[in-house]
Amino acid sequence: MPAEMTTQPVLSVLEHGESLKSFYFQQRFAVEPGQFVLLWLPGVDEKPFSVSDIADGRMEITVKAVGPMTRAMMAVSPGQRIGIRGPFGRGFSPVGPALVIGGGCGAAAVRYLARRLQRDHVACNVVLGARTAADIPFRDEYAGSATLVTEDGSIGHAGRVTDVLPDMLAQGGYRRACAAGPEGMLLAVRALCEARGLDYELSFERYMKCGVGICGHCAMDGSGLRMCVEGPVLGPRDLLGATDLGRAHRDATGARPASATGADQLCGVDGPKG
Repeated sequence: MPAEMTTQPVLSVLEHGESLKSFYFQQRFAVEPGQFVLLWLPGVDEKPFSVSDIADGRMEITVKAVGPMTRAMMAVSPGQRIGIRGPFGRGFSPVGPALVIGGGCGAAAVRYLARRLQRDHVACNVVLGARTAADIPFRDEYAGSATLVTEDGSIGHAGRVTDVLPDMLAQGGYRRACAAGPEGMLLAVRALCEARGLDYELSFERYMKCGVGICGHCAMDGSGLRMCVEGPVLGPRDLLGATDLGRAHRDATGARPASATGADQLCGVDGPKG
């Protein structure tokens, strides 16, 4: 059952940079692209993380240090046991031709989808964006096969993901756009797709606790959808009636901060994937 916690040893760790690493575990359950698992670091916390790939009997989880839990994960070494439960939520539909878009920490969330499509010989184009080259995991692997965008211009195009999307979408030929990243980016992708009549699937973040739809912390106002059950990947019909898009996400207490906007919350610091 997804709610059951098991502890597993870390098989290996791949360091992408000072605060960006991938952790590998034995694959013990089936996972669809876009689904997530809850990791428990004993003595620290339990947080949800997207599965960034499944290959050769191993489950890959890519983590960027943005808060206490993820900073503590940077010290985890092979052989250390981590609690895992899952998978949770609804993932992406692996169909194409697809435009796969990842912004910031969303690059890890769409990696499994891109890899799955490529392994199944389904046509897709990948666009990844971040502040700097160091913030893009597996950037060497994507060289020549994906469009990379960085705000500081350290690799690929200088700017933001949304700067290159209009031209790519104008080329046509896509059946669907699939995206994960900051909510401001997701809303921009939504607007671009709707202007062109293109279907889309977007992976949203909210503060997730139980993972099974009981606590209600991750419910989206207006629609009532629980991100841990009906999400985190949502399509056009799912978003009808949603009233909290672009607003500050609820915190651990269930309150909504008044000072921030959804677009400001890049990785849900100590929230969805902290």
